[in-house]
Amino acid sequence: MSNQVIGHVEIPSPDFSVSSAFYKKVFEWEFREFGNGYMLYNTHKGMTIGLRKVDTVVSGNTTVFHVHVDEVEKYCDLAEMAGGKVFKTKATIPVYGWYALIEDPFGNKIGLFQSPK
Repeated sequence: MSNQVIGHVEIPSPDFSVSSAFYKKVFEWEFREFGNGYMLYNTHKGMTIGLRKVDTVVSGNTTVFHVHVDEVEKYCDLAEMAGGKVFKTKATIPVYGWYALIEDPFGNKIGLFQSPK
């Protein structure tokens, strides 16, 4: 099957207040409680993002999703101001655009993708 799109992304978090504040400051995502040990943000564009309660976040080889943004550097700055950090600065993807990797306060890596104008 072609044309597969991501419908849901789940991010582990030991502290919902820290995670939800970080993602609100960076991407303006507003998480709402959604059952025991879970929070949910609905993009209303066919994709939802969940925060799943965990004791600790294990860093290493984890799935990384990329958020399409208008300007990679701007979102790297927002991530740092919100308590995260830049893991990989802006790099070129020939023909496709640019990307960078940020980390939330618990070490979850989030990709940023900027397409050419």
